[in-house]
Amino acid sequence: MILLIFCAGIYMLDSAHSIRDLKNADYSTGRAAYDNTGGIGQGKALAVKHCKSCHMLPDPSLLDKDNWQAALVMMGPRLGIFDHKGQPYPIFTDIDQSFYPSEAAMSSSEWQQIIDYYTTSAPAVLSPANKKPVTNRLPFFSIELAPELLHRKGNTASFIKIDTSVKPHRIFVSRAASNTLFLLNDKLQVTDSLITGGPVVDINFLDHEIVVCKIGNNLFGNNSKDGSLIRIKLSDQGIFRTQPEPLFEGLARPVQITAADINGDRKKDYLICEFGNVSGALLWMENKGKGKYLRHNIRAVAGANKAFMQDYNNDGRPDIWAQFAQGEEGVFLFTNKGNGLFAGKQVIQLPPTYGSSSFELNDFNSDGFPDILYTCGDRGDGINQLKPYHGVYVFINNGKNEFTEEYFFPVNGCIKAMARDFDKDGDLDIAAIGFFTDNRHPEEGFTFLKNEGNLNFEPYSLPLETKFNKATTMDVADLDADGKPDIILGHGFIGNKAMDEKKPLFIVLKNRF
Repeated sequence: MILLIFCAGIYMLDSAHSIRDLKNADYSTGRAAYDNTGGIGQGKALAVKHCKSCHMLPDPSLLDKDNWQAALVMMGPRLGIFDHKGQPYPIFTDIDQSFYPSEAAMSSSEWQQIIDYYTTSAPAVLSPANKKPVTNRLPFFSIELAPELLHRKGNTASFIKIDTSVKPHRIFVSRAASNTLFLLNDKLQVTDSLITGGPVVDINFLDHEIVVCKIGNNLFGNNSKDGSLIRIKLSDQGIFRTQPEPLFEGLARPVQITAADINGDRKKDYLICEFGNVSGALLWMENKGKGKYLRHNIRAVAGANKAFMQDYNNDGRPDIWAQFAQGEEGVFLFTNKGNGLFAGKQVIQLPPTYGSSSFELNDFNSDGFPDILYTCGDRGDGINQLKPYHGVYVFINNGKNEFTEEYFFPVNGCIKAMARDFDKDGDLDIAAIGFFTDNRHPEEGFTFLKNEGNLNFEPYSLPLETKFNKATTMDVADLDADGKPDIILGHGFIGNKAMDEKKPLFIVLKNRF
C-alpha cells in the first residue's frame, strides 16, 4: 500500500488485543463509581445516539484518557461543535463548509457528558500486546538490494509491482519524492524512467499499455481532487511512451483501479477506490465509448482503499468486495444486480478507530469459500499512539459469507499483508509490512508468518543489519520465473531515525526454498 493514505486506528482493552476480545470483554470495572452519579450512563446514551448513527460505537477502552481528549476535539465539528469551554476546535478550511452542520447536535452540557463518559472510563495507558518472539532472520529467502542508482536519502516508494504479463518479468516502482516511475528488468537493472507529475499508487497492465493511477500531487492527506488515471504506452523494448491526456481526472485521492466490464456491455469500465479525506467513494466509471466515461458512485463515503471483483454467486456478473477505513470501517460485499446497480452488505464491521489498511480474499481452510486476510495499522490521523491491536487478522468464512476472527498477530503500524504458499507445503503463509511502526522494534517493518498448519504461524523478520526500516508498499510474484513466489518491499523513510542515510528504494526477497 502507500504512505499516509489510511485512516488511523485506535483500540485497546487491557491485555486483550483482538476484535473477538473486544466483542466479548466486560468493561464494567472502573465504571461503577461514575455510574452511581448517573453521569456516565447519560454520556453513553448520548454517544449511542450521536456516534452510533454513523458508525460502530467506539468503547472508551479503545484509547487512553489523553488521546480520547484529542479524538473528541477532532470529532466535535462533525457534530456542529466548533468550540467548547473556550477551546476552539480545528476544522478543514479547504472544503465546502456546508460539510459541517449549521447547528450543534447537542448542548454544551451534553457534549461534556460524552467527554466525561470517554475520559473517565478510559484506561490511563494501553497495555502492550503479547506475541510470539520474532526471529530476526528469514527461513528461506535471500535479500537483494535495489541498484545503487536507486539508493537515496529520504527514499519512499509509493508503489511497487512485479509485472508477470511479459517474459522475462519486470518491475515497476514509483519514487514519491521525485514523482518518478522506474522500469527495471528481472535482473534489477533500470531500463527506463518517467516523470509522472505525482506519486503513482496503482497500475493496470493492458498489453503494450499501462493505466497509471496517480493519487494527486503528493501522498499526504488533503481534500484536493487532483488524482487521475493516465494511459502510458510501452514499446516492445520496454520504453515509456506517454499519451498526452489523462484517461480521466478530478479524483479525490484514488488509491486503486481495476479494469473490468462491470455492466456487461463489452466495454472496459474502471472500478476506483477514491480514498479521499472528508469525501471520497467506491465508484465505477462507465465506458460510454469515444473516450467518454460516466461516473457512478457505489458507496459515496471516504475511506475506500481496496477492492476485489469476484462473481461469488455465479450469476455471470462481477460482484465487489471492498474495504473501507475511516468512519464505518470493515469489508462490504456489493452484489451486482445488473445494469450497473449494486446491493451492499457489510460482512466485517470494526470500530471507527482501527485504522483498516488492507485485505485479501484467501481460502485458508481449503473449504472452497473465500476467507479474509485483514490488516489494521494506520496512525496517520494525528493521534500518534501505539495501538497493540494493530496487526494481521484472519477471518474465516462459514460458507454463508459470515466471518469469524480466527487469528491475530500484533504488528504496530501494519499496512499490508499478502498470503501465498511460499514453501509449497499446502497451506498459506503470510508476508506483512509495517510503516507506522515502533522505532524500538525495527523488525516490524517486515514480518513473515510461516504457517505450521491450522493457522499456527511462526514469525520471522529481516536480519537487523539489513538496510531497510519501514515499508510503504509490497508485492508478491515469481520474479525470476523459477516457480516460487518472491517478495518485493518498497522502502519508506519518514519516521526513521537515520533519515540522512542513503537507503535502497526497494529490496527483493528471493525465494530459495
